[in-house]
Amino acid sequence: MDRKSWIVVTLCVILMGVNWHYMQENQKLVQAEAARKKQEDLAKKPAETPAAPTAATPATGTTPAAPATPSVPEETHSLKVGTVTFELTTKGGGIIRAALAGTDRVILNKNGLEAIGALRREPSGLDALTYKLTAKSDKSATFEGTTAEGVVVTKTYTLTEGAEGDEHLIDLKITLKNTGTAQHRSEEYYLYTGAATALKHDEGRYDGFFWNNAGDAGHELSKYFGKGFFSEAPTEYRHSYNALKYTGVMTRFYTHILTHVAKPDVPAKFWTSRRKLAQPIDAASAGKADIEDFAYDAAMGLPVVDLAPGASVTEKYQIYLGPKEYDRLSKIENQRSKAMFYGYFGIVSIALSKVMRWMHNISGSWGLAVILLTIFVRLCLWPIHAKSTMTMKRMGLLGPLMKELQEKHKDNPQQQQMEVMKLYKEYGVNPLGGCLPLFLQFPIFIGLYSVLEVAAELRGQSFWWVRDLAAADTQGVFMGFNINPLPIIMGLTMVAQMKLTPQPQSVDKTQQRIFMLMPLFFLWISYDFAAALALYWSTQNIFSVFQTRVMKLYMPEPKLEKVSQKPAPKAAPAQNSFFSSGAPAKDKKKGPKPPRLGG
Repeated sequence: MDRKSWIVVTLCVILMGVNWHYMQENQKLVQAEAARKKQEDLAKKPAETPAAPTAATPATGTTPAAPATPSVPEETHSLKVGTVTFELTTKGGGIIRAALAGTDRVILNKNGLEAIGALRREPSGLDALTYKLTAKSDKSATFEGTTAEGVVVTKTYTLTEGAEGDEHLIDLKITLKNTGTAQHRSEEYYLYTGAATALKHDEGRYDGFFWNNAGDAGHELSKYFGKGFFSEAPTEYRHSYNALKYTGVMTRFYTHILTHVAKPDVPAKFWTSRRKLAQPIDAASAGKADIEDFAYDAAMGLPVVDLAPGASVTEKYQIYLGPKEYDRLSKIENQRSKAMFYGYFGIVSIALSKVMRWMHNISGSWGLAVILLTIFVRLCLWPIHAKSTMTMKRMGLLGPLMKELQEKHKDNPQQQQMEVMKLYKEYGVNPLGGCLPLFLQFPIFIGLYSVLEVAAELRGQSFWWVRDLAAADTQGVFMGFNINPLPIIMGLTMVAQMKLTPQPQSVDKTQQRIFMLMPLFFLWISYDFAAALALYWSTQNIFSVFQTRVMKLYMPEPKLEKVSQKPAPKAAPAQNSFFSSGAPAKDKKKGPKPPRLGG
């Protein structure tokens, strides 16, 4: 098979696997929605039937003080910085939601069970304390509450300032003071990180949770809660870490990161779970039983609390509520940029992400940045592509000779292989010369795809007719079929690229038919891709057509010539005095010889 055959087959296998994975992800498990609604109804019943909620939700871990919370009026306070507004409340003593303006236009923790920063005694429970807003200003707010054991909890939220500050970042200082008469020790204090929910139903596969343990960051996506072939679907994730730095939840473009500001990192626990939403995210899917959307809740454990009477302990945290942008996360340090999770070729993705941002700073448009980034990558790969093309053309010229050898030695495969390798050597053709460059391009392709797939910078950005580079560029509907121009352009440019690329003589009719079907296959696979990905692929195809034309005009066609085999020069024999020919050495001084003794 020639170079094009290998790359087409490889990409087909990859894309078919990706497509199968996504189809599996879309077939969510049908759970007992009626039971879920019943739990919610029981939770909303008045306090005169307190036993019902306890029986319906035994894992919530609520305290007897919970029914008294509604009797205290709720107090709220907002902290605004830049395009972000943090809305704080006394219910849970934390951030009930974060409203992001600008091009984001999204509300984080919209489906949260309670406020971000709520203090739980059980990770799946709720904060039952009654908080009061004791101090507030334009940059901070302080809440205070007392537990049944006499522990006073004080939380202070302050906007982060300085070189490491960001408008999406807020500081949290929590103090626990034992005002009781007995020793208070507990390993079960948790801070709620909020709930992450996808913005669209088809983006649910990107939802997940993550952690960073002593610099080693890990994550799980929504498929973690799926049912396996030989196992039931897990309902939660619980784990203890010896040096937990931060935890959080994430969607495709946004994330919640709760960071423990301490050096060195200390042991802590992490918990997360998934729950089904009462209504689908997309309004068009309302009332459809087969559409299921979920929210992902998480809680990070505090270090072990061990307080003598009158003693207190203070822990400091930072909460990031904002987009997943590598440039932004790398500036606020604490290894939060590792929460991007680009994959195996993360180094390549990071480099390409920086180049794309540089291109945006030059052009002022994210659409032009994608085009310039694609051209930049193709220019860097030009020498490799040119060498691979020339090698494949030379191998194509060897096609008739190889067929003769195959016919001549068809009964002796071993001899046939030896003769083919001898033929390669005679004409100076490296059979791996056309395939090796493809492996060098593969990490760049995967790295660039990973960047464009989850680039929050592209969300809400328009370009030409595209309203959102992070979504499909649908311009209308015809007979129930979405009209997406960019994928169609991608398919047409792929056909043009195949027409202009000369095929080796070894390509048979079956391979030619496969090549003709490939544009349709790729069009079907990528029709609903984000506009940025379709723009990248279309630009790459157009550049490939240009590159092929330039190489045809200015690069000479290879000729089938044998490589001259020059014999290696023989080395001069080493001089050995024992086997000396007896001739006098030229550099030996002449003179009278001493007399020979003994006659």
